[in-house]
Amino acid sequence: MVNALKKGLRPTSPQPNRHTLGAGFTMVELLVAMSLFSVIISIVTGVFIQSLRSQKAAIALITINSNAGLAMEQMAREMRTGQSFLGGGDEINFVNSKGKAVTYRLDAKRIVRREDSSNFKAITANDINVKNLDFTLYQGTPGDPYPPRITIVMKIGAVGRSVEGIDIDLQTTVSSRALK
Repeated sequence: MVNALKKGLRPTSPQPNRHTLGAGFTMVELLVAMSLFSVIISIVTGVFIQSLRSQKAAIALITINSNAGLAMEQMAREMRTGQSFLGGGDEINFVNSKGKAVTYRLDAKRIVRREDSSNFKAITANDINVKNLDFTLYQGTPGDPYPPRITIVMKIGAVGRSVEGIDIDLQTTVSSRALK
């Protein structure tokens, strides 16, 4: 460089570029990066919120299915050892293994049970909406050696906005062990 000054030449400096002026981003690059980041975060947040809603609905459906299954099993267990069946439709009456008169029926979107002349008690939870309960009784003919059979059909739904309009159908058939 000293030789260049002696000869009357001006020292040359490298052309200014982005790397020599300072390491950084331009305003346009920052705006593009922030916009892309915002779009990606919005998409990920939407997917996360939807998966939380789906999980909540699945848990509600599992809960009502479990509770309705327990109620159906309770009825079936008691009917299996029962006798003297009467009724059909949304109500059935019989005598259980302890000799007590039992009634199961649909009452205000819940399944209720009564023993002898006591009050009806709900056997399904409050978050279950029992839309249909049907008992179909097959007694056979007099002299028929087969025990009575009861088919229980239930249509249930959950109470709540996340599972509105989703119904579950359950059905079982029970044969009484008590022979005439």
